[in-house]
Amino acid sequence: MSIRKTMTACLFSAVLVGGALAVAPAASANESGALSCYGSAKSYSKPAGNRWYPAGSSYLTATSNCNDINIKPNTTTSIAVCFLPSSGGEYCQSSFKTAPAGQWTVVATDVRDGTHFYFDFSSTTANSGVWAA
Repeated sequence: MSIRKTMTACLFSAVLVGGALAVAPAASANESGALSCYGSAKSYSKPAGNRWYPAGSSYLTATSNCNDINIKPNTTTSIAVCFLPSSGGEYCQSSFKTAPAGQWTVVATDVRDGTHFYFDFSSTTANSGVWAA
């Protein structure tokens, strides 16, 4: 009977170790997902005189690299996102978020891939940095 207990304990230990090894790559995949989001960041440079980037009829597009719209400005700014749904029209977030200089800030969450949008800055001063979506 002690052989059965020993065999059961060995098998149970093997299952635990195997399960732990199976979980480790998933955590690594989540970390690399965040890196690919910020790793795919694009530069922006909003000139003085307007509040929107990009200006005019241009827009940005959310990708599968990120689940959110993120910004990392070179100077602290207040910002919102305006969406251009495929059904037509547009709508902007009702409040601005403060994005500190040199730090990633999530401006919009759970954004579908392919969503068209632009940034609405609360000021007409020039602003630059990077964004990821």
